[in-house]
Amino acid sequence: MFPARFFLTLLLVAQLPGHPSLTTRRVSGERLTVGDPFDVALVLAGADSSQVMGPLADSLGVFLPVPQEDRAAGRRERDRNVHRLRLAAFKAGRHGLPVFTFLVRTGTRVDTLRSEPESLTVASVLRPDMKDINDLKPAETFPNRWLWIVPLALLLAAALVLGGVRLYRRIRRIRAQAANPPPAWEQALAALDALPWREWLAAGQVKRYYYALSQVLKRYIERRFEFNALEQTTTEILSSIRVRKMPMRDEVRQFLVRSDFVKYARTIPPDEEMRSAIDQVRDFVVRTKPAEPAPAAPAPAGGSTPEAGEGRV
Repeated sequence: MFPARFFLTLLLVAQLPGHPSLTTRRVSGERLTVGDPFDVALVLAGADSSQVMGPLADSLGVFLPVPQEDRAAGRRERDRNVHRLRLAAFKAGRHGLPVFTFLVRTGTRVDTLRSEPESLTVASVLRPDMKDINDLKPAETFPNRWLWIVPLALLLAAALVLGGVRLYRRIRRIRAQAANPPPAWEQALAALDALPWREWLAAGQVKRYYYALSQVLKRYIERRFEFNALEQTTTEILSSIRVRKMPMRDEVRQFLVRSDFVKYARTIPPDEEMRSAIDQVRDFVVRTKPAEPAPAAPAPAGGSTPEAGEGRV
């Protein structure tokens, strides 16, 4: 099976300063089948002074990203940003490509650009006369061992009792915490301290690591700044923190965008950047928690304030 080459070009032409426009052009290669990789090239053109964030996609649908170690996922050519993604469809039929979003900031103006709907046809790899894969073989007959029933029943009962006790204790602990929950920054710092992130990175679980960090950050932002960050996409969160004028907005934006690339595009950051990600989240929590009240002034050594005129000759 020869991989198909499929190019989607998003071209941003700055017709007037601060008024970007978006055009879509698609160039398709040979016939695609399920699992064949194809390329999506996102070309964003604009002024050098514009700040660009993207591409972002809320959902990839029936498509999956394919690792591409042989070339950079994004590069800059003169006054354009070129982002190359490699995707593969895992379901036959005609499907629409994901809608990619760019946020372009020129001065104080922020524009949201989305790609136009595009679709492609993916053929099945099955033969025309074959409706589905072969069924499983019949189950093997296992000998009936009556003597195993009693020990297994006892073990099951013991497991149920142990599980019930643990569940009861957990419910009591949750109710006690719900009655008087700790502050949001204390919960966030405790959650960061409890993450086994070194073991995850040693095992190559980069996606799990960034997902856990982004959940801790979103949960802290939700409780600290009082908006539903856990249920919002990255684009919606960035809009909410900009409206609320939340501090350290650039740091939050950089971390969330990097997390999206790790979780959805399977980007692997450098080792030093991955190890410093948890420190970035911890620093944000520490620097945005409310300031502690100043301690009260100590009482005079004599225990009381002298009356006016005392001690004078």
